[in-house]
Amino acid sequence: MAPPGCPGSCPNFAVVCSFLERYGPLLDLPELPFPELERVLQAPPPDVGNGEVPKELVELHLKLMRKIGKSVTADRWEKYLIKTFATL
Repeated sequence: MAPPGCPGSCPNFAVVCSFLERYGPLLDLPELPFPELERVLQAPPPDVGNGEVPKELVELHLKLMRKIGKSVTADRWEKYLIKTFATL
């Protein structure tokens, strides 16, 4: 079992993993093994990194947004994501 505070301890992580396992190949999503997904979802320690989102997550979000018909660029993906969720 994953330690508390880590993505693997959250039930929603299992939902995301199930979605990626079931629909990833159908949607031609980038392959992201579950341990790697867990690693990129963990926040880096405060003294490490510059707050950038790992490129694996950026690529996954770009692909998903493009699959729903959004014309999104890599440099503005976060703004598109916020706008997309604001309209739901």
